[in-house]
Amino acid sequence: MVVPVRFDSEQLREDLAGLAQWQRVAFAAGCVEVLVPAYSKFSELEEIGDPALVRSCVDVIWSGLEGLDLSGTAAGLPSPESIKEMLPGEEDWNEWAPQAEDAIAALVYLLEILRDDNVDLAVYVAERAYAAADDYEAREQGLEVLGSEESEALLRASSIQTELLRQADALNALRDPAADFSVIASLRVAAMQAPVGGLAGSAG
Repeated sequence: MVVPVRFDSEQLREDLAGLAQWQRVAFAAGCVEVLVPAYSKFSELEEIGDPALVRSCVDVIWSGLEGLDLSGTAAGLPSPESIKEMLPGEEDWNEWAPQAEDAIAALVYLLEILRDDNVDLAVYVAERAYAAADDYEAREQGLEVLGSEESEALLRASSIQTELLRQADALNALRDPAADFSVIASLRVAAMQAPVGGLAGSAG
């Protein structure tokens, strides 16, 4: 039996601590990227929010990474506080609201990483992407209260493993001693091809 990939925040924190800031930002950007289509779906259903702004923020960060200008990128983006205001409220709720909440929270953390290079923030972004996939799969399977057996079965679901494997692949690519900024484009494509919930997205 294939051993499933698990989310290990402590190991991830240790691995990310050994990277440069641009590598942590790139890893976190991929984790936000997979959540953008879910936020857009939530926004479409509720007719609220600003999916164009979310898409634009992520695109600007990718461009900043490719252009080797993180400090300039941060200056041109909205503040984390202003993005927090886009978190779904209790009155704005549909089946994609949990993933939309994860998307906004993850984007806030990503914006904060640009201003405060804190390894924990990158871990939080990854955890939000994993949580979004986990919640989506639980919803798809109609699971509410999980025992140990159900939790283990849920972990093995393809949608969850897809995200955890994507995170592992991104981390391995960034940890490669030969890795340089040329890896950014492939990380972006990989994230866009594996959106949480399987929703189609669009690049800016």
